[in-house]
Parts: sequence; C-alpha cells; structure tokens
Amino acid sequence: MTPTHGTKRDLPSDLSSEAAEAPVVEPKAAKEERRTGPDLNLIRAGATVIAILGLLALLHFAASVFITLFSALLLAFALEPVVHFLCVRARLRRHHSSAVVVFLFVAMLYGLFYATYLRANSFLAEIPAIAEKIRAAPMVTGLANRAEELNRVFAEAGRRFAPPQAASARPKTASPVDVRAEAETFTGKLLLGLGSLGGVLFALGFIPFLVYFILADREPLTRRTRELFPEEHRATVEEILLDIEQMMRKFLLGNAVIALLLSAMTVLVFLLVGLPYPVVLGILSGTLSIVPYLGLPLALLPGVVVGLVSFESGEPFLVLVGSVTVLHLVAANYLTPKLVGRGVRLNATASTVALLFFGWLWGGMGLLLGIPILAVLKCIFDNVPTTRRIGLFLGE
Repeated sequence: MTPTHGTKRDLPSDLSSEAAEAPVVEPKAAKEERRTGPDLNLIRAGATVIAILGLLALLHFAASVFITLFSALLLAFALEPVVHFLCVRARLRRHHSSAVVVFLFVAMLYGLFYATYLRANSFLAEIPAIAEKIRAAPMVTGLANRAEELNRVFAEAGRRFAPPQAASARPKTASPVDVRAEAETFTGKLLLGLGSLGGVLFALGFIPFLVYFILADREPLTRRTRELFPEEHRATVEEILLDIEQMMRKFLLGNAVIALLLSAMTVLVFLLVGLPYPVVLGILSGTLSIVPYLGLPLALLPGVVVGLVSFESGEPFLVLVGSVTVLHLVAANYLTPKLVGRGVRLNATASTVALLFFGWLWGGMGLLLGIPILAVLKCIFDNVPTTRRIGLFLGE
C-alpha cells in the first residue's frame, strides 16, 4: 500500500525545493550567547593600553638604567666610523680597535675637562666676589630700582581699587630664601633621571664599558638581533638597523658641527666685546646653545652674568646679547634643519611633544635624549607596513 499523504514524494517540485533551501532558524538563546561572547578587539586594545602603561612605569622607575643605555648607544653610533677606519686602514681586530677608540675618547674628554677646569679655576674662585659685584653693579641697581618703583605703583593702584584688609596684630615677615636649597632643587630637576651624585657616577662608570662592548660585538649583536625574529621578517629588521645607524650618525655629526661653529663664533664675539674668560665662556655658551628649546636662555646665561659685572656701560652688554641671540637664531633656523633635520626627519610638533614628555619623565637628560629616541621609533614605524602611517604622521 503506497502512502498518499504526508510524504515529500507527494509534494510539488517547487514546494520541495523551497523547503530544502529554507534557512535554518537559529534559536534565540544561541544568538544571545554568541552576542555576549568575548570581544577579541576589545581585549587586544585593553592589553595594548596595559602594556603601554607598564612600559611608562618601567621607564620611570628604571630611569638611570635606560639613560645609561641610550647614552652608550649614542656614543657607540658616533664612534663606529672611527672603529671601522682603524679596522680597514690599520688592519686591527675589531676588539683592539674598539678598545683604542674608547680609550682615546675617554682621554680626550678628560683632557678637555682638565683644560677647561684650569682656565675656569680662577673664575670659579672669584664667583663670590662676582656675585657681590653683580648686586652692586650700576645696571643691576638701576633695574632693581625701576622694578621697585613699578611694584610700588601697582601696589598703590591695587589699594585704590581693592577694599582695605584688616591689619593683623602680628606683622608679616618675609620668609628667608635658601639659595642653596633652590640650587639643589634646580640641579635635581636637571638630573631627575639619574638621581643623586651616586647615580651620575654610576652612569659615567658604566658608559665606557657599554660603548666598548657594543662596538666590539657589533656583528654578533646585529646577527643575534635579526635571529630574534622569524625568517620572513629578518630583511626588514636589517633595514631598520641600517636606517637607525645612518640617522644617528647624521644627528650626532650635525649637532657636533653646529656646537663647534657656535663655540668658535661666540668666543670671537666675547673677545671683541672684551668679556673676561672668553674661551671658557664662549665654549660653554656655544655648547649650551644646541639644547632644544632652552638653548637661547642657556647660551645667554654665561655672558650675561659676567657682563653685568665687567661692563660699565650698556653698549657692550647689548652687543653681546644681540650677537649671541643672532647666532642662535641662525643656527636654529638654517643650520639645524639642514644638518640635523634631514637626518631625523621629524616634524616640529612631534619633536616638541617628545621633548615635553621625556623632559617631564627624565628631566634635563630627557631633553637631550627625547629627539633621538623618537627618531629611532620613526625608523621602526617607517619600515613596518602596519605602522607606516604612524611614521608618516611623525615625519615632515
């Protein structure tokens, strides 16, 4: 007996195909479970934020270690051409040429500091007398009198507009200013990352050894760095390392040339205006002038302090201030973009933010290391396809 109802065989062909192609209705409970599952993008973003915060904490609490390491890397990049020259020309092994270069560099720094100390020894001995002369200088006295007059005028105007306050029974006395404490605070801010004198000596003691090891083991370090990554990414890592090396070399060489030119011109200006100790003060002013964004006030400080005591009239003082200002502006607007800007390839906004961040994080050392660190990051971003947009954003 053949069935007549309720079978697929009895249905029309069009209804049979529609029933076969009808979508399977997913239960409501399964939909809600799938929607409330973990969001991988959100987890990845949270892990990235936590990793960045952890890195910032590590940079803050281990500041002396990172400052020492980055300073040694900068010096190693600067001395690498000399080591390569000795290896090729003098036929020395890399370990021997690295030891010779590091020893000569340390000896040169010691000789430079010793010669500067000998020339500045008499100047340092006269600092208390110079401070007294600055207070009694006619120019300083006139400025102080004008400042007191302006203060009196503003105070009188404020008493006319503001209601009088009830006089207290006990007269207020001005709290004494501890100059030594202020100086220690200022020095502490400059050496914020390195801490006390022990931290500075710790860094200075380790930097020559780190520079030697980096220079002596350059090829093994480069090979091991490439081997940390998979085979398909090793070519990109090699391009990043070469780009960083070229960028660092241009950055350091450009700053060295600018510092030498500014020091020579500043010494000449100090000689022409008759400033005492022109060589020491000129080299100090020219070297401080390359500090980013603080170069002009730091470059003016040595000449202004000594000029207030030495000059009886205002004409040499104005010539000194104007000359140092013009030299700094020429270097900042023409020499630095050509000699340094082309090497780091950073825009002004990114450089300013880097100086602000690393200055807050490490103090004065952060101002010196902020731009090189950001330039290294830009080299990495430029050579990685997924972060190339960030490198373009940081570039000029």
